[in-house]
Amino acid sequence: MKLRQVSGIARPLALDYRTNRWITLLTLVVLIVSGLWRVLLGQSWLAATAWSVTAALSVFLAWAIARELDPDAELAAFAAVGLTLPALAASGLGWMPLPDLAGLFLLMLAVRVLNRTTGVAATLPDTLGLLALGLWLGYQSSPVYLAAAVAALLVDGLIGPADRGRLALAAAAAAVGGLLITIGSPPDDFGGSPARAPLVVQALLLAALVLSALFTVTIRAAAQVHSLADDTADPLSPRRVRAGQLLALLAAVGILLGHGGAGLIALLPLWAAMAATGVYRLAAGR
Repeated sequence: MKLRQVSGIARPLALDYRTNRWITLLTLVVLIVSGLWRVLLGQSWLAATAWSVTAALSVFLAWAIARELDPDAELAAFAAVGLTLPALAASGLGWMPLPDLAGLFLLMLAVRVLNRTTGVAATLPDTLGLLALGLWLGYQSSPVYLAAAVAALLVDGLIGPADRGRLALAAAAAAVGGLLITIGSPPDDFGGSPARAPLVVQALLLAALVLSALFTVTIRAAAQVHSLADDTADPLSPRRVRAGQLLALLAAVGILLGHGGAGLIALLPLWAAMAATGVYRLAAGR
């Protein structure tokens, strides 16, 4: 069975492409080094392996999300990795929890639904998988995740061509999710309590404001996109790329406002990707 019969948004990592080889090697280095580091700190091999896998995937997702947010800026994705590594080191020292891999993965998929970097629309399995993950995270972590999944499908339909079945599924998932969240237990705080001290809240909001301002440079640059879709080799749609960028930004801000410092840490690779692409665009003067 061909991949595209199952998924329209999956992007296999072709190792014949230079930057793909770089990120694969870098991810493996982080996996091995962080695992050995945790063992030297006294963790068991099993616990160290679990931690290092999460750290390595956080690095990979920082790169992958940056590639989705700004398809033209290959090197900016590695800058996102560079911004993520110090946070992982701080986590390794016990100063903060690791990022939320499931939430990051959902947002990456939601952006792909909108920007169509593959050149192909999301399939029914893609839609069901995204909504299922959104329902689970919306109930367990934050309603923002479900809202992002539903919004991606609805906006994708509005941009066109419309898929009535997909729109109906999105609306049904939103209704079911809203009911579950209303009658269920409160979402968690990503392994930590939201920051409530006024100075901390102000610092977080200031940091988010600065990073969001940097990312607006990336959004502005998306008026001209030169990258081609993976499967069709057609130019990517600037409108779709911008829709994905705005969805990622709004989701990140929503998680921050709802969960404070814990929410910021949960999506640090996403914030790193937004900052890196913005700085790259400023440095490149475009």
